Amino acid sequence: MMNKARYAFLSLMAFLVLAASAVGVRAEPAKSTKPAKPSQSVKPPFGGTIFVNRNIITNEDPSAFKCVVPAGRAEVGMFDRRPKQPHKVNAYLFTATFTDGQTMEIRVNPEFGAEGALAQAKIYLPYIGQMPYTVRRDIKRVLIHKGKKGFGGGGAGILIHTDMGESYMKSGILTETLIHEASHTSLDHRHSGAKGWLEAQEKDGAFISGYSKSHPRREDVAETYLMYFAVRYKPDRIDQKLKDTIIKTVPNRIKYFDSLNLNMYPVAGPKAPGSAIAAVQTEALRKELKLNAEQTAKFKTLGQELDEEIKKLKKQKADTRAIKTQFDKKALALLTAAQIKSLETTKSTPPPPRAKQEPKKK
Repeated sequence: MMNKARYAFLSLMAFLVLAASAVGVRAEPAKSTKPAKPSQSVKPPFGGTIFVNRNIITNEDPSAFKCVVPAGRAEVGMFDRRPKQPHKVNAYLFTATFTDGQTMEIRVNPEFGAEGALAQAKIYLPYIGQMPYTVRRDIKRVLIHKGKKGFGGGGAGILIHTDMGESYMKSGILTETLIHEASHTSLDHRHSGAKGWLEAQEKDGAFISGYSKSHPRREDVAETYLMYFAVRYKPDRIDQKLKDTIIKTVPNRIKYFDSLNLNMYPVAGPKAPGSAIAAVQTEALRKELKLNAEQTAKFKTLGQELDEEIKKLKKQKADTRAIKTQFDKKALALLTAAQIKSLETTKSTPPPPRAKQEPKKK
């Protein structure tokens, strides 16, 4: 009997040892050869990067925003951070067009009224146009509500609450905030879980901000991208000390962004996919170019053909840039020299003047 009991006891102990080893329980922590996780590393230099410098983007910077036209009203989904607000409203809709061919649907809460809704769209679109294409590219819709609630980004859109927007304007950080939110929309799903990004995170051994440190998978790309943008594309807007801090803190993440060959229009580089493609996709621009009847018919046909090709490519989960470039060339071939010149020299709408920063109360 004792032998059986002893055997049972030893079997139980063996099972517990094996189980402990399977879930990683150890009597003493093993020495790791891997670099320390960034979240256990040095204190981040900033709390949140949108507050670091109000001059990364200024009124002197160009905007790719071209025009906005009413598109009626419809019952559409509109996420609202304010409590007890319906998430589906009969919104005022607008179509915004940018000089690189991008279009967006602007959904404005009916609480503004018809004139107020258009006014709000016109306030924010020039700022949105100042963002580089690489963070604008996946924005299909912009949601605008009243309220002093945080902005948001992700999915295929960005969320704006206008009372908070006014606060950002007064502080001079509206475009910087929009870049952060648009990074969630266009960069997160491509890079936050990418092997190269995670390796860069680990090599750096630090985070650029307390916000990204607290939410490494959700906020690190957006928090870091704005600082990368400042160092690489607006180095004259930041002092040497700030530049050195950014480069010292996230050198490998900077290298990662450098390796992507990002499309930075209108900040730098050529338009993407092209200037004429906007006329294929946007009736308002065709009217502006004063196309004759024959041109109008051909452009309409091109637009239908392009829509079909894009649908096919999206079903195949293929890149649509090449087909847009192809149709851009076809569209240019239909235009006169004067129309092409008009297309190339169209001035983008500048953002409204920034409010002077209010002095801090002592």
